[in-house]
Amino acid sequence: MTSLVFFIEKIAFGLYVLSAGGILFMAYRLQQARRELHVSQFKLEREHAQVRQANAITFGGLMIEFVIAVWAITNVMAPTLRDIRLGEASTIGTGLQRFVTSTPASNPAIALGGSGGGDQGPAIFQTPVPTATPVGTIIPDAPEIVGCPRDSAWFLIPGNGQLVFEATTAWGTASISDFSSYRFEIKPAQGDAEFAPIGGDYTAPVVDGPLGDIFPRNFPTGEYRFRLTVFDNTNTVRALCEITIHISEPPPTPTPIGVSAPTEEPPS
Repeated sequence: MTSLVFFIEKIAFGLYVLSAGGILFMAYRLQQARRELHVSQFKLEREHAQVRQANAITFGGLMIEFVIAVWAITNVMAPTLRDIRLGEASTIGTGLQRFVTSTPASNPAIALGGSGGGDQGPAIFQTPVPTATPVGTIIPDAPEIVGCPRDSAWFLIPGNGQLVFEATTAWGTASISDFSSYRFEIKPAQGDAEFAPIGGDYTAPVVDGPLGDIFPRNFPTGEYRFRLTVFDNTNTVRALCEITIHISEPPPTPTPIGVSAPTEEPPS
C-alpha cells in the first residue's frame, strides 16, 4: 500500500494531465448530446441523445473524483506516511548512535614482573579507550566530504574515513520531492578514474534508514571515494553525498601468547 501511494505521488502530474484531457473530452461529448437533444424530432433520437448526455455527465464526474483522490494521496497520505517512516527511522537511528567501537591507538606497554630482580614478565598492552562513534573505526585525516545535504543525500554509515573490511549496510537518507531512484558509486581515491555504479538502482526513497549493502570483498584494498547519487523523475542528479572509505582485509584473529595447540598422541 505504501509503495502504491509513493508511486501515485511520483506520477501525479501525468495523472492530472490525462484527467484534464478526459474531462474536456466528456464536456465536448456533453455539448454534442445536448445539441442533438435540442434538434431531435423523434422520440428514439431524443432517447439516444439523453443516454449520451447521461454517460458524459457520469464519466466526467468520475474523472473529477479521480483528480480529487490523486490530490489527496499526493498532499495528505504521502506526507503522512513519510512522517511516520521518518519517526520510525529516527528511533532506529537513536539506537545506532549508542553503538561504540574502538579506534586503535598507540599505547605504552605495562610490564609485569617480579620485585627486586631484572627478570620481567611478558609485556601486556593497555586496552585502548573506546571512541564513541555511530559508524565504526574512522581513519583520521580523511579528505573532505562533498555535498551530503542532511535532508536529501546523507550517510550515517559509512562515515567519512571509515575502515570497511566486511559486508556493511549503509544507513542514511536518499529522498527528494520528485524522487525517482538512487544508487551507490565508487572509484579509487588516487588517479583519474571515473565513478562507477555498484549494485543496482534503488527506487524507493529512504529517510534515516538502511540504504543498501556494501560488499568490500569485490574490490582491492585501498582508499576509495564512495558516493550516493539521488535522481529525479527526469533522470537528473539532484543530490549527492561523496565520502572517503578505506577497504582492507579483515583483521587477523589474535592468538593468545604462550598457548600452544594441543598435539595428538601417536597411536599405541
